[in-house]
Amino acid sequence: MSPDYNFVAQASNLGKILLKGDDSEIMGSAEEILFFLNKLQDVIKLNPKSPIPLSSFSDIKDRLETDPETTLKENDVRTRLVELFAKVVR
Repeated sequence: MSPDYNFVAQASNLGKILLKGDDSEIMGSAEEILFFLNKLQDVIKLNPKSPIPLSSFSDIKDRLETDPETTLKENDVRTRLVELFAKVVR
């Protein structure tokens, strides 16, 4: 498996977790979501022509670093993350 495939698979899995809406599973995935967003940020910085702008998730990443529980309880944040993961999968 190529690293790109793992990146896409991880985005798909995280999106599915968020769509299930199981709060305990989502909170349990907070670290993995933050790690993924950090990796995505690095990829975008290396490829400034990326169709996914850093601004679309940098605020979520920052908030996850300081208060993951409150951040992931917000429906708006969950929706934005699901949309972001869907873009990565495409």
